[in-house]
Amino acid sequence: MNFPPSGNNGSTAVVIGGVLFGVIGVVGVVTTVLFETQFLDFGPRFLDGESAERRPHLILGAVVATYSLVFLIMRGYDVAVLRAVVGSGEPTAPPFRFGVVRDGISATVILLCYFVPSLALGTIGLVLRRPTGQGLHGVLNTVGALSLLFGLFALIVAAYLIPAATALFATRRSIRAAFDRSALRACVATEDYAAGWMIANLFRLLLLPVTIALQALLIGFFLRFYLRVSVQHMYGQSISNAIKTDTASHRDATAS
Repeated sequence: MNFPPSGNNGSTAVVIGGVLFGVIGVVGVVTTVLFETQFLDFGPRFLDGESAERRPHLILGAVVATYSLVFLIMRGYDVAVLRAVVGSGEPTAPPFRFGVVRDGISATVILLCYFVPSLALGTIGLVLRRPTGQGLHGVLNTVGALSLLFGLFALIVAAYLIPAATALFATRRSIRAAFDRSALRACVATEDYAAGWMIANLFRLLLLPVTIALQALLIGFFLRFYLRVSVQHMYGQSISNAIKTDTASHRDATAS
């Protein structure tokens, strides 16, 4: 928990991250208001009266662009945190650099690649669903249910692998490294990584609702970023421990 504001750049990064989450919050509120006043037939019409010109495509485009940019920046900072933590004895929080968006794009590509199997299986399961369960429809429903089940399993596996894959990209600075099966296996098959992954996600599951609730007081935006960085730090520490364990095992095997 002491990692996010650590070093010479940590406190500044927490402020920047909190402001970015605040931007997302403001965009969400503005989008809701515009949706009610511009897109629907109800709600207070205070934007140029009833004859206001509706431009849903421009508004939605601006919203999507804002969300996408903030998401890429956050993903890029996740990469920076993992890069600072993995293999470092006394890591400190990194600053926001200009390359954060580039790293965010690469990390997002990795994320999407790992989620492709679960998305494909889930889509197949939904497409095969039928309103009745008799005859051919019953067979299709069974196949669809199995596809959804395997899709859920693939989703869990992807969520388990993504932190390690992102860390490999962060340390080796290559997208291809995120799909290095031998390096992934050496990391994710260790007790250190499994325990760290479970603790980090439990930590996020318990505290994320609290930070969201506190966003009404504004401090929640900064606490949410603080939590995000803390979780990435936990991932990085567990990956570092897993690498040390794997290295020690190889050393012992070579010695024997």
